[in-house]
Amino acid sequence: MGVLTPQIIIRMYQEKSYPVRTPSYMPQITVYYQLKSESTSRSKSLFLRLAHHSNGQEGNFFLENGDLNLKSGDFATNYFEPGFIITNVNKRLNAYQFFKSSVEIHPPGSSSAELDGIYSKTRWHNAVSIFKLPAKSDSDTEKNADISVKAETTWMFGDLNDRNRLSADRLNLSLTFYYHPKFLEDIGLFVQYYHGLDYYNMYFSHRLDVLRFGLMTEKLRF
Repeated sequence: MGVLTPQIIIRMYQEKSYPVRTPSYMPQITVYYQLKSESTSRSKSLFLRLAHHSNGQEGNFFLENGDLNLKSGDFATNYFEPGFIITNVNKRLNAYQFFKSSVEIHPPGSSSAELDGIYSKTRWHNAVSIFKLPAKSDSDTEKNADISVKAETTWMFGDLNDRNRLSADRLNLSLTFYYHPKFLEDIGLFVQYYHGLDYYNMYFSHRLDVLRFGLMTEKLRF
């Protein structure tokens, strides 16, 4: 299976006129391959993602005083991400369980030269998800997740602004709770907490604590 994601993140700043500057352009293409499994309740899949992340700017990366040029600095990087997914059906809990692990690699020469030593070029991602399924009747052939919980971690390797190799600042954490009420068809409600380095182009050196609420769709994956 192949998935093309033309992702764009836009951030509005709490300043005069509430400006929107330097969006994050993050197009990705991911290919999944499901391995043959003898068990109907457990499966394994491999995937490979090719991605780009830039802000569409052409200004100098640094200001004259050495600070990052957050308004117009040219940020660009490309990476590939191989990984695997293990899916398990827990019949006792009537739930799907997912474990995903991958390594994000930014090859030499694929990023802005100024990112060397201050931006992690190798990242280890892990995610654990549990989808609680509603009781299925004989007349209902669909299995939509009523409740799901997803925990994600990212550990950043390499030189990173002189941070210690075992520094807790290299760890990003995310926890998402998703609820699909019966009165909605394909849309549910979610709340997410994120703690770690900023994922918004030139702001990569900032630390964030974000609590996010919203609407989302959630489809079960192999």
